[in-house]
Amino acid sequence: MPIYEEEGRLTKDALLDLRKRNKCKECGGMLNVFLDMESGKAFLACNDWQRTHHEGIEREASRYEKEGLASLNIPTRREIMDQDYGREKTKALDMYMGVVSLTKPQAREILQAVYPKAPDDEIARAVLLCASYGLNPLMKHVFLIPFNKGKDNETWATVIGIKAKRLLASRRGSYSYVDNTPRVMTEQEQRTTFGEAFTDRLWVITKLKDPATGAEAVGYGFYLHSDTLMGADKGNSKFNMAAIRSESQGIDRLRPGEMPMGVEVVPEEVAEATIEGKYTEVKEEPEKVDAASPITEPKPKEHWCEEHNCAFQKKTRGSSTWYAHKLEDGTWCNESKKNAEASKKELKRDPDTIKTLNDLYKACNEDFKDKGGEGMQPDQVISELGFSSQSDISDTPADCYRKIAAVR
Repeated sequence: MPIYEEEGRLTKDALLDLRKRNKCKECGGMLNVFLDMESGKAFLACNDWQRTHHEGIEREASRYEKEGLASLNIPTRREIMDQDYGREKTKALDMYMGVVSLTKPQAREILQAVYPKAPDDEIARAVLLCASYGLNPLMKHVFLIPFNKGKDNETWATVIGIKAKRLLASRRGSYSYVDNTPRVMTEQEQRTTFGEAFTDRLWVITKLKDPATGAEAVGYGFYLHSDTLMGADKGNSKFNMAAIRSESQGIDRLRPGEMPMGVEVVPEEVAEATIEGKYTEVKEEPEKVDAASPITEPKPKEHWCEEHNCAFQKKTRGSSTWYAHKLEDGTWCNESKKNAEASKKELKRDPDTIKTLNDLYKACNEDFKDKGGEGMQPDQVISELGFSSQSDISDTPADCYRKIAAVR
């Protein structure tokens, strides 16, 4: 059935936002929002709904979702490595940044530098995983996690992040997220699927599709409300935990022969917050900037349409050159016109004063309000930027504010 607005879950404005980033699952055409005269609710469906009654929507996985850190420019990747490993290790490992065909000696060098206290047998296991599947620990594909450090029962575990699974899945071809998933399952969906609706856990469903074959796979994941949430200060949430589990299962079913067996998938927020076998709080501190070596903000992507999530194509005619991309309705989106429209909008504050994600959330809450006067919440900010979790945000807080201001 079409996707209807639901009070407290999915507003009409949210449907309009989904319309921008999705297409009809059946014909691949553009979507539109209609009004159900009987219920009085808006619903999202194929633009040709009244004739075809096509159901379902899909969104192709973005370049960042498929490639992870490899989709970022080199200065941005280097800055992330500086924050994660320090400048000394970053300089030593810089030659391996972005490499996805590591040899075993290269993988061993990286793992021993990043995890110097890890036992040789666990290093060897992670090395084999990297070399066999084309993964790179520096790209947040593989993690080594210690437990009970210093005790008689000390153990280490090799795990992978969801970025690794997305990368492996994309190597067989593109894939899409169907019907606005990952999302929380309704009580009715739980009863239909499991025979009952659970109150002690959060269930999330993820539907994936292979556009080339039309094959679809569904994954389910849950997180107990009573479990202690790790990595919350780095952007992790109960929904994120359940969503990653459901997406992981969906990828296993969509690409069964491409995934490593017997390796757990964890959110990188959890893996990065695990130190000496314990989950530690990571407090955000003011960044220290060396006056002699100022840290510059990463440059935004050139000739990239944020609204439609695609590249502008270079066009020439005689001595004239411009950038544009074709829309599904046959019209063109012009970069120069879009930039002109964005520049006309008066910003309510200087974006360069927004240094952290907390600053971004506060600014968006104060500056961008809905018709009821309610300011944007963090989950709305993340969704507006086109990401599924805070950990996926690749732009600076200042650039994120500019992008939201351009469409508000």
